[in-house]
Amino acid sequence: IDERFIEGRRRHVLEEFHKLQALNTNKSTILIVGAGFIGVEWATEIDYFFPEVKLTIIDALPRALGPLPDSAAEYCSAYMHATGIKEFYDC
Repeated sequence: IDERFIEGRRRHVLEEFHKLQALNTNKSTILIVGAGFIGVEWATEIDYFFPEVKLTIIDALPRALGPLPDSAAEYCSAYMHATGIKEFYDC
């Protein structure tokens, strides 16, 4: 797939969607390594669009979203906890 062109990008997005859809159907578990901006965004979006997938997010830092203010990290952590995303830090 050549993602330099819109058709290649569209096909790639559809392939990834179908992979996640299969994981959702099978009620699979996904481990996300890294709780920075992208890891937290990825975890929460998968949880929202594919609710049958069980998620765990881990990071070497003591909390999610390391460079952000504590209030932002606490907000995200509370949201992930409320939606059932397991969190492990200082790993």
